[in-house]
Amino acid sequence: MLHHAKQLAGGRAMDGAKPDVLEVSGRALVGPTSVLYPDVQALSPAVAVPRLTQSEGYRALANWPLAHEGAVLGCVACYYDAPRTLSAPEQEAFQALSEEAAFALNNVRAREAQMLRAADLEVLFEVTRRLRTARNPREIYPILVEHAMELLHADTGVLSLLDDERPEFECVFAVGLPPEVRGSTLPFSGSPFERVAQTGTTFHTSNFGGDPLPIWLNGLRAVGPAVIAPVRSEQATIGVFCLGRKRGSDVAPFTEKEARLLEGIAEIGGNAIRRARLFENLEQSYIQMVVSLARTMDARDTYTSGHSERISQWAEGVARELGCGEGEIQDIRWGALLHDIGKIGVPDAILRKPSQLTGQEWVIMRKHPVIGEEILVPIGRMRGVAGLVRHHQEMWDGSGYPDGLKGEEIPLGARILSVCDAYSAITDDRPYKKARTHLEAVTELRRCAGTQFDPRVVEAFCTIIERQQEREKAGQRPQ
Repeated sequence: MLHHAKQLAGGRAMDGAKPDVLEVSGRALVGPTSVLYPDVQALSPAVAVPRLTQSEGYRALANWPLAHEGAVLGCVACYYDAPRTLSAPEQEAFQALSEEAAFALNNVRAREAQMLRAADLEVLFEVTRRLRTARNPREIYPILVEHAMELLHADTGVLSLLDDERPEFECVFAVGLPPEVRGSTLPFSGSPFERVAQTGTTFHTSNFGGDPLPIWLNGLRAVGPAVIAPVRSEQATIGVFCLGRKRGSDVAPFTEKEARLLEGIAEIGGNAIRRARLFENLEQSYIQMVVSLARTMDARDTYTSGHSERISQWAEGVARELGCGEGEIQDIRWGALLHDIGKIGVPDAILRKPSQLTGQEWVIMRKHPVIGEEILVPIGRMRGVAGLVRHHQEMWDGSGYPDGLKGEEIPLGARILSVCDAYSAITDDRPYKKARTHLEAVTELRRCAGTQFDPRVVEAFCTIIERQQEREKAGQRPQ
């Protein structure tokens, strides 16, 4: 208002005077006391107010501070072209107006601050919620970077983690930089990244690319405003989180509030990365143990040597033939390797019996899919695989076990494993029967399509197994 307004009712607005240097009667307005001057030209020439009248042309001045609980929030000032003495009712009215305005202004500021705090908490809650869905550290990195960039209106985001053994950073995720930057290692010394990692203190600048930088940070020379926050795991700093905006005269630097918000996101991210690393290490150890058990199961029967590996290759080929996504293919691959792990609960006398099983022995044998599921369920990464292991003995017509699922109720991966396992059972030597030929096995699969097997899976399997046969024949031809 002071800069733009020219006229007020009954008076004139100051134009050009800066409120931060304005003094009244030789002193700054520091208390909740009104200042009234009927004619400023009657004041001493030593104070600033009369000099302002020469350019502004006002004669009378009245200031009422906007004071709330002893703190001055602002000032209401009235200027008149001619000398004027405010009456007592006018003074009371202005005083009441100032008190109400100060009370309202304080309430609005408090509400605004509360809303900002609530918005910050909502942001941190959303980041935390999304991080809970991440299954490993690699899924955490894009969540942190992309969410922080969107929130703080950044053009560049770089998450770099410290190497445990060498004084280097690894750029684990980057947006707004050349693709080759991701996954690269960067020297530890000679940069703001080092200062942040060593001190644990957030760094921000209005011209990152314009400051002296080591050559390995050339990719960031186009960055103007930047903020770098430490990524902590409990008390240790495990990396740094950098956001930047493109250089330009109209680009705003990051505010203190934005820097604090990035610190909060980096803190949450650091703890999430640590937990994910611990969980991943524990999960990998468990998976290695389970895979060892599965191989032990193969070794219990001489006929099953390499059985699970062969089924894994066929199952992956069928899954790709049917257009499955990479995540589903990975589960099917694991399911093939581990589908018989539940047989660890089946006695050798039944598992290696050279003749047909009795009814009671079949009851025990049919428990192995459920046992296999129970072994795998504790591993978060293997929960989808556990379902395939449980249902790989289900049949298309609903006559399988353990749950009697029918048709599309059976997971696709389990239907694939069923066909691959059946082909292996037909073409392998068993204690109670001799192996049959490839042609006999394919004929049997097609005969049982629509009853025991999913017809679509059978055709896909026959396609990939025929390709394999052709490649093997071609490899046997003399050169």
